[in-house]
Amino acid sequence: MFDKDTKIRPEDAETIIGEGVKVEGTLTAFGNVIVKGHVSGSVETKNEFHVEEGALIEADTTAQDAYIAGEIKGNLKIGGKIELAKSAKIDGDITCRVMSIEEGATFNGHCAMGNTISAE
Repeated sequence: MFDKDTKIRPEDAETIIGEGVKVEGTLTAFGNVIVKGHVSGSVETKNEFHVEEGALIEADTTAQDAYIAGEIKGNLKIGGKIELAKSAKIDGDITCRVMSIEEGATFNGHCAMGNTISAE
């Protein structure tokens, strides 16, 4: 699904949380989500979730697929593949079908893989 240079293009995203933007509460989307800022509360999308380098997520997150280059404090429930870039910092549990971790990424938590997980 992802390779090192593949990211959601801004024109393919339904929701973009820009740098300097802070969102508090429940974020629910059906399309792709890109976060460059700060989100706290909960996040759910039926499609792809991208956390860019420098972004901070303090939320439990549910998505179909995820690319993480920023920091997440919370649990992730990913229906398909999650990719942790070398700049990723995760403090929480991950449930997914497939995981890719680049050297340098930090992951503190438990991981359950291989089960058929739904992003619903």
